[in-house]
Amino acid sequence: MNTFAAHETRAVSHILHPMTNPIAVKRDGVAVVEHAQGIRMTIDGREYLDMLSGLGCVNVGYGNKEICDAAHEAMLAMSYAHGFSGQSNRYAVSLARKLAELTNRDFPQFFFASTGSDANESAAKIVLRYWRLKGEPERRVFLSREHSYHGNAVFTTSLTGIDHYHTQFGLPMKEWVRHFKTAYPYRDGCSPESASAQSVQAFEDTILSVGAHRIAALYVEPIQATGGMLMPPDGYLQGLKAVCEKYGILLIADEVVTGFGKTGSMFAYQHFDFKPDLLVMAKGLTSTYFPMSAIGLGKKVLDLMNAADEDFEHGFTNCGHPVGSATALANIKVIEERGLVEHVNSVLAPIMRKRLAELEGYASVGNTRSTGVMGGIEFRGTSKSDGIAFCRKVGAEIYTRGVIARPIGAVVHVVAPLITTANELEGVFDTIASSIVAVAAAEDESVHA
Repeated sequence: MNTFAAHETRAVSHILHPMTNPIAVKRDGVAVVEHAQGIRMTIDGREYLDMLSGLGCVNVGYGNKEICDAAHEAMLAMSYAHGFSGQSNRYAVSLARKLAELTNRDFPQFFFASTGSDANESAAKIVLRYWRLKGEPERRVFLSREHSYHGNAVFTTSLTGIDHYHTQFGLPMKEWVRHFKTAYPYRDGCSPESASAQSVQAFEDTILSVGAHRIAALYVEPIQATGGMLMPPDGYLQGLKAVCEKYGILLIADEVVTGFGKTGSMFAYQHFDFKPDLLVMAKGLTSTYFPMSAIGLGKKVLDLMNAADEDFEHGFTNCGHPVGSATALANIKVIEERGLVEHVNSVLAPIMRKRLAELEGYASVGNTRSTGVMGGIEFRGTSKSDGIAFCRKVGAEIYTRGVIARPIGAVVHVVAPLITTANELEGVFDTIASSIVAVAAAEDESVHA
């Protein structure tokens, strides 16, 4: 039971927790975060290493004074300014310019929002407007892949290719969205090249089934994070892009998770060398010190949008929020001045690859995969438990030993903060390895009892 005072525990009952079973909350209580600094969190009086970076979002760690000071200064100077009717603010202007620089002007203009979900929704509305302006308003169907995750608004939940997000709400909206097979070499039981070819063919088959003249855009997470930490095989994303070009379909890169250094490049589209038409970013934009997201518009979309002599009838109260913009600028400055992208490349990514490869020697581990600081361990299970049950036990054991990772399905997810040291990451994998051994030994004992 947590150490939260009794009256405060009762107060927590007023919260409807996201992604949480309310019966479990009543039974087990809540885990209360009391403090966070660097890569460490204090939860119910105990310190943990956060190897999930919050929810894959706290790229530079918690409590960075430079970012906090920048947000404080901006809040004192300009606590709010809207972005409607041609108005902006100096922080938003500077941030848009900085993002254009970081993307090598592949995206000369940016639309600001608050979360990954509303950014992906905004990208869809931009696409719909684009096709109307282009004289093809019948292009209204969006494609995404199985195991994809694009958000939790109604449309983005429909885009998401994970069934359990749909069933409670009668989604997806099938008149708007189609899903096709992704490249999943381990589960497909084939080579990465074959899995890639199958997925690209499934994409084209779906286009032909729906009708290319009805397809508006393809949403792609460069790394499918929530759906299993699926890494794209070599040439896979380029293959999807080639099919988009063949049928005149726009490509949207959902970099809500992968942006701002996690792959060893500032953006994953740069790391994997493919060029989308729209770029969606959130989490790492501010390291989630402030809720903010952005959509970068490529020249093809931008030229048509900006040539239209009409209002763009879309926006939110917090578009280009000055405090969020100042926070993002400070966050990016920390990433650049501390050389964190290079730290990922030269220090963290090699350790991640090496230690994950070692785990494949364990009988319960079916597959491991990683890019940069993002990694996944997929379990095949044992004679006692299937992969999902075994994974859940391993995740709990890792937590008991003081490390936060995330078991989803049969995969334990790791997203190390960019500021993690080599020794810290080595220690994390020591903990993961010993947790796997402990769970397997306990199951073996129960089988032979």
